[in-house]
Amino acid sequence: MQDKDKNLDIEFLRAIAILMTLFQHLEVLFYWRDSVYWSIRRHFDFWTGVDLFFCVSGFVITRSLMLSFPATAADGGRLISARLGWRTTAGAFWIRRAWRLWPAAWLWVAVSLACAAFFNDSGVFGTAGRMAWDGLAAVLHFANFHWAGCYRAALQDCNFVEAPQIATLLPTGWNLVIYWSLSLEEQFYLLAPLLLLALPGRYVLAGIVLLLAVQAPLARPPLGVAWFFRTDAIVLGVALAWAAHTGFGQMRGDPTNAYRAGLRLASVGLVAILAWLAAVPRAGQPGAVFAIALACAALVWIAAHDRSVLMPGGRLRAVFVWFGARSYSLYLTHLIAFFLTREIWFRLGGIEAGARTLLYFVTAGVLLAGLSELSYSLVERPLRQRGRGIAGRWLLRAPGQAR
Repeated sequence: MQDKDKNLDIEFLRAIAILMTLFQHLEVLFYWRDSVYWSIRRHFDFWTGVDLFFCVSGFVITRSLMLSFPATAADGGRLISARLGWRTTAGAFWIRRAWRLWPAAWLWVAVSLACAAFFNDSGVFGTAGRMAWDGLAAVLHFANFHWAGCYRAALQDCNFVEAPQIATLLPTGWNLVIYWSLSLEEQFYLLAPLLLLALPGRYVLAGIVLLLAVQAPLARPPLGVAWFFRTDAIVLGVALAWAAHTGFGQMRGDPTNAYRAGLRLASVGLVAILAWLAAVPRAGQPGAVFAIALACAALVWIAAHDRSVLMPGGRLRAVFVWFGARSYSLYLTHLIAFFLTREIWFRLGGIEAGARTLLYFVTAGVLLAGLSELSYSLVERPLRQRGRGIAGRWLLRAPGQAR
């Protein structure tokens, strides 16, 4: 898909999701507690950007499968066609996802390990030995299980260590913790084509209802075990893809200017709700995570119509398009950039307390922009194109197929 063919409202949501995640993890950078940042965090949290990513992924991946392998009457009510066989259809999908996600992810696992081993005078990267286990969990896609166990065991066997050289109220060395969410998505990518190929649509929807009904009333406090396995937003994204495919609940015609303004205002309110619900103790209440998923689904529903309702115009559009397109690279590199900033300024010597926030922010911003752009331009984008080519040749191998 060329950039010009992308749904710009979905790209806008990706940009919002990564900006929320970056803001949440500034806690790693501003480890002292006397900054404006922490005055905001006393009332709002922004980890729900990950749930927005989940919902977008559930929608985009399911919708892509439906469009790439359109079902016919002969498919028995399935949401995607089974005529090529599950090996061909699922194989093509998995090839595209693997080339899209794995090379960049593995690269930044290796960079993290190198930093822990060779650029770590402050101890901020933890230890390479412990990080090796974090990296193995990331590469083998069970990081959500790994980190749930880490937190349950009070972090005894994970790369959370105190750095006595740095006066910090936060543990250090957890720049690979972000792979828990990528592992959860990978598990979804593994199952999604198989379920859509094997089950008629009514059973898929019944499964969605069941999953939501089981999870909705649960209390899942941040960093609790169940928090690492929350799938509400993903399955709601799948349901939205089905709705878009069938035309259920879709806009008719072009929205009026007043309707567009109303949707934009509602979107601002929904993002505010995401930040408000994420704060402790609200986030740990029964049903809070499900309410977060519903807010994400409402945002994705607005974006799914591809009417350029959310994406602003002018120079702001270029900014949000940049963040949206590079959201995956930004996600992979941001904690590395934050920890590198702390290591660099540790080596350069002490900084006056009043100057730290700006200096750290600028340093981290430059590092993050550079690392994410390198990852996107040299790894993510070219290998994504290669994966598409390999998947296309895989499809051509199907008996009697001339796609």
